[in-house]
This record gives sequence, C-alpha cells and structure tokens, in this order.
Amino acid sequence: MGKPYFYGDLYSAALGLVLQWAMSLLIAAIYILAAARIPLLDRHWVAGGLLYGVVVFFVMSYVVVPLPAAWPKHGFTVQSFFENLLAMLLFGLLVAFFQWRFASAG
Repeated sequence: MGKPYFYGDLYSAALGLVLQWAMSLLIAAIYILAAARIPLLDRHWVAGGLLYGVVVFFVMSYVVVPLPAAWPKHGFTVQSFFENLLAMLLFGLLVAFFQWRFASAG
C-alpha cells in the first residue's frame, strides 16, 4: 500500500488488517493443501510446522515485503530478524498443529 497509507485514516488501517488476515489465511491454506498431499507433514507436524515457518519467513521478508516497496523502510537489525523469525515459527507451528488435529479427527 506504500507511504500514503502509512499516515492514512481508519479506512487505511482496516484495509491493512483485512489484507493481513487474508494473507495469513492464504499461507495457512497452502500448508493444509501441502499436508494433504505429503503425509510426512501430517505425521511429523512439529518439524513440518517449523520448516514451514522458516520458509514463510524468508518468502515474506525477501520476496513479498520488498515487492511493493513497503514503507517505512527499516534497516536490518539482528533483533528484528529473530523476532520476525520467531513469529513465523510460531505461526507455522500453530497452522501445522491445527491441520494435524483436525485431519486426524476426520
């Protein structure tokens, strides 16, 4: 959305929230579809979730975010690297857990 939306109004914030949730659901759906085709991800959901979290981290950090020239630009810091990586590892674990839990229940 770029620089104009950074100082935007409530509409800009709501649009950002909706887009964030849409991306999260899309990323989770990709894992669920992959786990349906790759039984190893279902059997070893912890390892699969952590690996997926690492993949999501690198794709988001080095492909998705740089594409639209996101603003404000933040320089690289070791702290932000590990905070974002930890967040994606947790996200991957959560997605893998719920996929495993509901796939094994059905």
